[in-house]
Amino acid sequence: MTEQAAARNAVPEANPNVVEGALRHALRKAAAHRDRFGPSTGLERMLLLRAAPLWRHPSDTVSVALDDAKVRAVVRTCPTVLSVLEILEEPQEEDAYLVILTPCHEEELGDSVLAQALGNEVRTINRWDLVAEAFRARRLDPRLSSRDYRWIAEALLDAQPGSGWKPINTPVLQLETVLRRLAAARLGKGEDERLDASALLEWSRDDLRVGRFAELSDEERAGLTSWLETSVGPVARGVFRLLSSGQVRDAVPFGLAASELYAARRGKTVEQARIRAEERFFGGTAPDEAALRAFAEAAESLVLRWNDTGLAAEAGLACSRAEQILAELRAGELAGTSKVLDAGLDARLAALADTMSTVLPAPRHTDLAEVETALDELREHRRPGRRAAEVEAAVCAVRLVRWLATPEVPPATVAEGVSRQVRVWGWVDRATTVVFNADTSRVPRARAAYADVFRAVRRRRAELDVAFAERLRAWSVASAEPDRLLLAETLLERIARPVANRAAPLVIVVDGMSAADACALAQEITATRSWREVGREQEGREGALATVPSTTVFSRTSLLCGELASGGQSRERRGFTAFWRGRSAELFHKAGLGTGPGAQLSDDVRISIDRSGTVVGVVLNTIDDALSDDFRVNAPTWRLDQIDYLPQLLTEAAAARRPVVLTSDHGHVLDHGDGVHPVSAESARHRTGPPNEGEVLVSGRRVLATGGEITVPWDERIRYLSRRAGYHGGVSPAEMVIPVQVFVPPGVSAPKGWFEYEKTSLHEPSWWGPLPVPASPLASVTVHRATEEEDDALFSVTEAAAAAAGLGAQVVTSALFAAQRQFVRKAPPGEEVAALIDGLTDAGGRLPTGTAAALVGQPAFRMAGYLSAVGRLLNVDGYPVIGESDGGRTVELDVRLLTLQFLEG
Repeated sequence: MTEQAAARNAVPEANPNVVEGALRHALRKAAAHRDRFGPSTGLERMLLLRAAPLWRHPSDTVSVALDDAKVRAVVRTCPTVLSVLEILEEPQEEDAYLVILTPCHEEELGDSVLAQALGNEVRTINRWDLVAEAFRARRLDPRLSSRDYRWIAEALLDAQPGSGWKPINTPVLQLETVLRRLAAARLGKGEDERLDASALLEWSRDDLRVGRFAELSDEERAGLTSWLETSVGPVARGVFRLLSSGQVRDAVPFGLAASELYAARRGKTVEQARIRAEERFFGGTAPDEAALRAFAEAAESLVLRWNDTGLAAEAGLACSRAEQILAELRAGELAGTSKVLDAGLDARLAALADTMSTVLPAPRHTDLAEVETALDELREHRRPGRRAAEVEAAVCAVRLVRWLATPEVPPATVAEGVSRQVRVWGWVDRATTVVFNADTSRVPRARAAYADVFRAVRRRRAELDVAFAERLRAWSVASAEPDRLLLAETLLERIARPVANRAAPLVIVVDGMSAADACALAQEITATRSWREVGREQEGREGALATVPSTTVFSRTSLLCGELASGGQSRERRGFTAFWRGRSAELFHKAGLGTGPGAQLSDDVRISIDRSGTVVGVVLNTIDDALSDDFRVNAPTWRLDQIDYLPQLLTEAAAARRPVVLTSDHGHVLDHGDGVHPVSAESARHRTGPPNEGEVLVSGRRVLATGGEITVPWDERIRYLSRRAGYHGGVSPAEMVIPVQVFVPPGVSAPKGWFEYEKTSLHEPSWWGPLPVPASPLASVTVHRATEEEDDALFSVTEAAAAAAGLGAQVVTSALFAAQRQFVRKAPPGEEVAALIDGLTDAGGRLPTGTAAALVGQPAFRMAGYLSAVGRLLNVDGYPVIGESDGGRTVELDVRLLTLQFLEG
């Protein structure tokens, strides 16, 4: 081979990016020449590019963006001088430049050819010049010219995006910038996308992009791998070693498995599984354990992000594969310790179920510690995802165990029973329904535990229900006029009318809504922050008593008429209008709410709500209709979007700045498949004749059935008609108690003498959250040791003194406390503060807000302000000694800091 032929064979091959870059550079140089020497220069329309006469692109044209214009060029290959001359003799496109790829030198082509070329020269392909041009850089980082990085220029030109590289904002193109952008392009990312552990793990799942990376030249692939391992760290080292061993598709699942394999635990099984994993996934050359733990942490974080951003299915697949990997490594039991894998959730649910089973059917307060520990471990699982309902069922089961461990005496009066149904028992019903409907298909051991919880709750509820029924029977016979107790027929007078004195309300009667349903719906309503809940009672919500029997025809009609009555919709409309005599009032039933396509509420309803002086009543039948069918048997809770028209009504009311009274006409009991059908009757839950077991005979003026005397069951299992989803008409508290909730929009005040419920969480009974577990006062007080000699002592002298005299008394008699009181107006009495401190100390520093309120004689809904005043006394120099947590549900005391500041300071 001649030297000339060898030289020609050594010229580089041009690709579209190279051609575009060279043409752009030549055109800009020609423009600069014209600016300097006049418009008659630099007008040549041919570019001679010294390159191999090869063009592998399917199109022979390229398009170049030049400032705000697009320039088109035709590419031709000419291996010899003769072929160049032949091309020049052919007619050329007037609107296109000609680019000739040729290995010929300038002296071979001659002056006549060069005269027709841009720059009157044959341009050589200096890839670094093209790179600088592409990035609009004035200079290149000197490191780029080193031997180690020669491959980068070719790679940058090959990987250049169709729109070109984004210009840099500095004069020097740095090595780090080049590598970061090139790596992003080769991994299929945008130039500005961050390349971190998560991005690499995401990339490992894309077979197409991984395949393209694997096809890069060895030099480029090695260079990018080395840089990514340095910049990203252990995760990159793991991913690329998995790529080398052909296991990169399992990068994320392996990371999840590695989280358990490389945890702190040791043992023969674990060690052998690690050996198998390192041989299989890394060919025996695995990263060190610290790197593998970092890899595992990144995989877990990615999966958790998927789980929370609409990719729960992908997260589930990765977790299932991780469990499979552990099983293949003969370490399947390790999956049960995971905080991410489903097997870990299964194990925690099973452990909690086993723990509850050991304390049932009659748990004691001292039994709760182990149950709470098991629940805490369940909550440590970080990916309930689609199984959140299973976790909620477990939480509700624990709540019921707490309730069973809490002393409960039968109600002394009907009014007390009504109040407890709204504030306590309705929450029991809510949790019980969730537990009854729990999905235990993956954790069969939970089924038996939940059954034990359900039976224990039913037994206790039966004792309370019969006591309530007996109180109701006696009260009904006496026909006593209640002082404060709301009745169905007095609800409008005592609730809606005071609200109307502020602004005309929207009265929504959700037929059949129980106290359990109402407390769940109220959480959603107040969560929107469009509403504030208010009420007559400082202690919280109240309920009203339905008529006997507790059926729609009697109780709803009495409620809407404001007097004891019976009848249908026409009677309700007449009675509602008559009650509001002197002002405009309209009542809408089911038929008047609907509308045609394109609207959610009828125009009549919307116009009435928008008419500020009109009291509007609406009856919603969704829950009552569901009870008559089986399509919604024992669904755990009702949500706003499941109650037809309710969300739209609330939206319209908020827009009209109209208060809302949300109530019902009666509650209901659900069918749990163990119903008792002693006789047949015309109604599901009331009949005539003498009472039997589980029933009472009720008489009096509020018994609206024929004859003023009727037999009604208190036992929720009894029914007199064919099986349905649920029933009403009996005298159990779940049926007889009507929930009453009042919501006002911003700018509308509560009626005079009413109270605003600042935190809806305070409606929750104390056992809805963890109950305080008594702790030794000595054990809960920890103070700073004054000397090194005291370090080995369990308690300091101050601790012992504080425990003996009561920490609260020690604090409130201290000099610092006295100094703090001087700066706090209307400070709480010292004895109250002392009682609060001692109660919190005995409970280990945490108490439910309601329990803490009882210690100081404050309503739970006033504790936010009260704690603010106490905080000004105890939070010295802004250090948080006392305050609320968990959305206002809990009061917390930092006993160590309190003791340090007031007794040691």
